[in-house]
Amino acid sequence: MRVYKLSKMDFRVLRILLFIGLVGLSGVGKSQHYSSMLKQPATWHVTFCGQSTCFTDFYSSEGDTIINGKWYRFMVDFHFNKAVVVREDTVRGKVYFRYLYGQRKHTDVLMYDYSLKLNDAIYIFNPNSPIPEDSLGLYDVVRVDSVLTEKGYRKRLKLDRHDQTSNEYLTTTWVEGVGGLSYINTPAVGPELYGFGELSCFAFNDSDYVYKSAFSKKNKSCSINIAPIDDTLRLSQVRNTDLKIYPNPTTKYINIKGIEEITATFKIQDSLGRTVLEKENSSTKVDISGFKSGVYVISIFKGREFIDRLRIIKK
Repeated sequence: MRVYKLSKMDFRVLRILLFIGLVGLSGVGKSQHYSSMLKQPATWHVTFCGQSTCFTDFYSSEGDTIINGKWYRFMVDFHFNKAVVVREDTVRGKVYFRYLYGQRKHTDVLMYDYSLKLNDAIYIFNPNSPIPEDSLGLYDVVRVDSVLTEKGYRKRLKLDRHDQTSNEYLTTTWVEGVGGLSYINTPAVGPELYGFGELSCFAFNDSDYVYKSAFSKKNKSCSINIAPIDDTLRLSQVRNTDLKIYPNPTTKYINIKGIEEITATFKIQDSLGRTVLEKENSSTKVDISGFKSGVYVISIFKGREFIDRLRIIKK
């Protein structure tokens, strides 16, 4: 057996190669680090604004459960009520949504994929209707960068889709460890402060803030409820009449209680913020049987004055 003797030059080369290898491994470790949004119970605040009013909804993750060997957190508040769970694949950087009841209870729906790169494409399903015929279509990743959050920089993805029907470009933004910048279960939307909603804050345990929007910082609050002085009494009076929508969820009709004595205008928007119905209340019963399954927002106006905005779940 022949034995080779390494020269000083050979040792220098080996040291350089070893150093490059260690740096490369370090870089791989950093690139694979994933910021989790489910590691602790968390709350998302979503704000909506009209011409002169704003209000904030919130929903939370809490508790946990194991399904088929996989770990999930329950979604509560808003309309979730522990009927929905969410899980993360922290190795691949993906987030999944799952119903616990109904015909879709055995299906994990991909909501977010933070492993996507510039110019990648992905079919996005708003999980309130995660079936192929309700796909929102193919979105392209048009920007990958980072955004400064309360916890440092986080990966941010912007995705666009060209809607052939309206000839408009639909846009959505995702932030790793936070979710979409509207509702967590509407990854194809937003943010739209003056539309379907904008994420104002995301925090662990109601106090450890990860994300705050520019609007929430300007108003120094995550729960932003604004009404003009001359509207405050009117809004209070309307809400004291117990303004409600029922049945909700529904398959055919909704009834609106609390506006019988005023002439109101309804505007219903889908999860993309598109207006699908607008009419005056010749009746407090509204037919939505022709709508696809999903979550809708109904805005109620008296003349040009905003009264309230409520959620509708269409089965």
